[in-house]
This record gives sequence, C-alpha cells and structure tokens, in this order.
Amino acid sequence: MANNLARTRDRLFGDLFTDWNDHFDLMFRPVGQTIFNTGQQGVGFPHTNVLSNKDDWTIEVAAPGLDKKDFKIAIDKDVLTVSYNVKKESNNSFISNSFQRSWNLPEGTTFEDITASYKSGILGLTVKKPDVIKQETKYINIT
Repeated sequence: MANNLARTRDRLFGDLFTDWNDHFDLMFRPVGQTIFNTGQQGVGFPHTNVLSNKDDWTIEVAAPGLDKKDFKIAIDKDVLTVSYNVKKESNNSFISNSFQRSWNLPEGTTFEDITASYKSGILGLTVKKPDVIKQETKYINIT
C-alpha cells in the first residue's frame, strides 16, 4: 500500500520537490562563495582542507582537471583569496567553472609567508605562522 502511494506521489509531482531542494540549497550557499559547476555531476564546491601544523597552515583545494595558470591567489588586507574561472567549449556548448574562497590571515602575515603548488589535481598553499601564533600552549593552575 505504502509503495503504491509513493509511486502515485512520484508520478503526480515528479521532480517538483527535488528541483525545489536544489534551488533552495543554491540560494542559501555560504556567503562569499560562487557556484562551482562540476559539469556532469551538477553544482557543488571543491573540497578544501585547512591543516594546522606547528610552524604553518596547509590549505588544500581539490580542483582536478585545471592548470596552475587557471588559479588566482591574492592577499588583500589580511585576507587570502583563492579563485579560478575557467571557460571551455565542448561539443558545441560552453562550460564555465568558477570558485572563490577566502580565509582571514593573522596580522603580520606577508606575501613572502605564502607558497603555492599544484600537483595531481590538488592546489596546496602553505602559510607560515607569525611568531606570535607559534607560542606553545601554557596552562594556568586553578587554586
């Protein structure tokens, strides 16, 4: 009975609610991020990792199929921004993929403190920690 009801609902309403959920997710995506169109897979964002090491942070952005010249990496007022915008023509259609992500940097971080590499579809950035942040954690005794 429940199976028949589900089939009837799907036949009557089709993808109405599925499409609505997709549009809802797009409307309320995180501020400051653009849509990353993954082609056949649909709309999403590339995966990013931020790892904290003793002397630096490592930022990884999964972006296979791109070339290192496609990326723009900028620092403006202690904000690090990684972006790309790739437009390609394929089978008489145009495909546009874009992405932008920003991270706040601690005061004192300079352009020279950041290095970048692109290998095996992963953009890797290393951000050296300022000396102030490298301090060891100290604990206060409670009396």
